[in-house]
Amino acid sequence: MSALVIFSSCRDFVEPNIPYSEFDTGAYLRTIERTSVKFDSAKLGESNFELTLEAVDAEDGATVETVEIEVQHRRVVTGVGLEYTPKSAPVLIKTLTLADFAPNDKSRFLRTSFVISAKEAIEAVGLTEADMKCGDVFEFSLILNDKFGRSFNRENVSGNISGAAFYDSPFQYFVEVKCE
Repeated sequence: MSALVIFSSCRDFVEPNIPYSEFDTGAYLRTIERTSVKFDSAKLGESNFELTLEAVDAEDGATVETVEIEVQHRRVVTGVGLEYTPKSAPVLIKTLTLADFAPNDKSRFLRTSFVISAKEAIEAVGLTEADMKCGDVFEFSLILNDKFGRSFNRENVSGNISGAAFYDSPFQYFVEVKCE
């Protein structure tokens, strides 16, 4: 009797059986290192936005086709609120390709690093260093396009992926202009 219980307890009674090998999986960009969180207003020429990212997908990062990096500038205006200047649409500032990603000795996923200077960001949005004010914020957004024609970005990422410490994949980074 106990043998019958043991053998029958190991059966999968889910009908229909779920074909786990046929699931469609996505991709995300895990933030490995962020070496800058601000642009120093007194040293804009030396300030940078720098990230090291890891492409996580079913093929260890190999489904990445491109990663588009866009930037917007915003300012809090007293009595008005949040204002994007000089325009509200994000501007493409840099594009990474699969060739920019490489193997590493820390994980099986491909990694890349990039640097965008404050000067590049300011020029991309159509402003000058003289236009910068303390508290201004640059919003950098990432769009991962894979070889299957799909795009992953801040608009379609879940809170579990963007906010969880393990995944750490917000697809959006804020860099404030700080005055010391």
